[in-house]
Amino acid sequence: MTTRSDFTEAEWELLVQTPRWVVAAASAAQRDVAYRTNHEIEQGFVATAKGRHTGNAFVTEVATETIKIFDDRAVVGATDFADREAGIQAVLDRVASVVQLLAAKAAPEDAQAYRRWLVDITDVVITAARSNDFLGIGGEFVTRNERDFRERLVLTLQR
Repeated sequence: MTTRSDFTEAEWELLVQTPRWVVAAASAAQRDVAYRTNHEIEQGFVATAKGRHTGNAFVTEVATETIKIFDDRAVVGATDFADREAGIQAVLDRVASVVQLLAAKAAPEDAQAYRRWLVDITDVVITAARSNDFLGIGGEFVTRNERDFRERLVLTLQR
């Protein structure tokens, strides 16, 4: 079983912050009005917190720490989404570092549970708010940009 003690402080911090970065990137994938973006981020927080109930002790431990820093904008501050593509790529690069870290130090079942958790979080965020509607009519729950982000995340997690 993988635990916090298997990682350095910097490695643990990376594992704990990554779900927050994924929420930010998934929300940034499709530009929306502020209240929709806030709703996506709130739903991302809920999905992150649900990591405590996955049945995997490692993900539970990481999720417990992650929700403590969720509202800390400084955690996401290193990633600027003014250039959406650059911001998303920076998050995917961090995810790639996490994948390497998990491959080196985590039990395979714990690494798989963590990767699945990130995809689950993404799915919640990208389906949290309808985009491109007009006065609540039409629009899409998952836009092409959101699907693209999810696909890129999954590919990064499979490396």
